[in-house]
Amino acid sequence: MTMKRPLGVLAALALAACAASTPEAASAPAASAMSSSDAVASASGTPSFSDAQADEGRDIFRASCTECHYSSEFQDSQFKFKWGRRSAGNLYQLIQNEMPETNPGSLSPEEAVSIVSYILRMNGFEAGPSRLAADRTILDQISLASIREP
Repeated sequence: MTMKRPLGVLAALALAACAASTPEAASAPAASAMSSSDAVASASGTPSFSDAQADEGRDIFRASCTECHYSSEFQDSQFKFKWGRRSAGNLYQLIQNEMPETNPGSLSPEEAVSIVSYILRMNGFEAGPSRLAADRTILDQISLASIREP
């Protein structure tokens, strides 16, 4: 039986990634095959991602992440505490650069943003008609402060 690692490992990696990054690297948008117009936000600032994209993220999560993580780790009060002052861009950067632990950086930008969409949906964000772009500038505008308690 594979032992699941706690979300604390994920948080430690995020802190290490933030500490090691330069201001220029942190503000540089991620490469994306999608245009900025593909990401739409409602008037309330809620991000738009499609249900199909979140479903893809769930499938990628199951294939790439469950060796070390449970999906429930990303929708509990500890997740809200650790990520509530960060953005979806921070989460995307961590997933894109540091995950999966067995092969860091192996996920494509589209796979990483699909996982972010899945995590957003698990935390009460509403799906919309458009796919969320793998664009750090757009993702940084999505605050995780509105994560709802399960």
